[in-house]
Amino acid sequence: MAKWQAAYWGEKGVDVYQMIGQMAGEGYAELLYSGPLDGLKPMKGGMQRRTLIVGRSNAIRLRKRYPPMKKDKLRRAVEMEIPTLFPIADCSFHCRIAETYNTHVMLDIWAWQREPVERLRASFPFRYVIPEDIAFLSSPSGIFIYPSGSKVEVIACGEGRFMDAASYPAADFSKADLERFLAGLANGFSEIKEISFYGNTSVDVPSSLISRVKGLQRIDYPPFLNAVAEISLKPFRLKTGIATLYLNRTLLLRFALYTVLAYGLMLFLTLKDYDKALTDLKDKSISIEKEINVLERGGMAQGNPETIKDFDARMKGAVTPLRVLDVLAADLQEESYVKSLVVNNGIVEMTVSARDPLSVIKQLGKSERIGKVSLKGSPMKETSTGIYNCALLLEIRP
Repeated sequence: MAKWQAAYWGEKGVDVYQMIGQMAGEGYAELLYSGPLDGLKPMKGGMQRRTLIVGRSNAIRLRKRYPPMKKDKLRRAVEMEIPTLFPIADCSFHCRIAETYNTHVMLDIWAWQREPVERLRASFPFRYVIPEDIAFLSSPSGIFIYPSGSKVEVIACGEGRFMDAASYPAADFSKADLERFLAGLANGFSEIKEISFYGNTSVDVPSSLISRVKGLQRIDYPPFLNAVAEISLKPFRLKTGIATLYLNRTLLLRFALYTVLAYGLMLFLTLKDYDKALTDLKDKSISIEKEINVLERGGMAQGNPETIKDFDARMKGAVTPLRVLDVLAADLQEESYVKSLVVNNGIVEMTVSARDPLSVIKQLGKSERIGKVSLKGSPMKETSTGIYNCALLLEIRP
């Protein structure tokens, strides 16, 4: 049976597992290390496949609308916007298409700090990075509920599609929490084929879903590791999607310099007119040395000034997702909370849960930072809790 290793970067540090077996549900895992990132010693066995799973506690997810375009262009568009989308100074990201329409696509974007991941990679040289939310992509479409530190994770995913995810305090997780999560799945609810509980986590489910509940599964490692064994890892390779593969450009240029010097030695030994050849060789060496010096001093190429100026002008007039979150945090009532949020340059589509949706709409309408508030459809009441779910359309002023 094949062996591979997985590191889970979670709430309290990193856990490293030796996975044995390829088929989901048929392998097992041995814990090799559990502790802080800086305490991990370099792992041996360089030929093994190594994968990093970024825990929900360390990643931020955002769903955003983009014009329809090829995946590589979508990724470049996200890369340009990433500093304004997330409150992280230097981050890595992964994105995938959630929904496709004739006029636009909805993109799920996950972001996390780059520096801790680079430190971990020095001891655990992984080639793939997967956000925990989508680690169950290879499983049958379902809801996966399992403990993780002080929280309970609830993830709706499977058959190549991510639907939603949420975290709840482990001590207070209840049937009402699960019912609210199910209500927020909208169209995805009908696609749920099974509900899986792991560890000591178990709550009652609605009677209509009892037939889809699998038996309680007790394992000594995160349940998504078995699913990762069968996932297609190509979209998660470092050089093709998530974070830019780090290349030591100085080392590459030095290698080029040594190649030029070797070529010069060959000319010296084989050509009669070697004086001219050595002059050309010297010019090439000086040019490459200048590039090396620029890189070592932290220099970098400059972009087109007109393009940068135009981009800055567009960004100044745009409403960033951070401003949207700031406005909602200030103007939403304490008794209400946001279940889903889609931001498109100041236009916000969101689902709000509240006992009094009318007062929520009035409160938002009074805000000087919100230009327009409208209700989409009719509020839906949860019979078990008395809470209303309503879809709102807001216009946030710059």
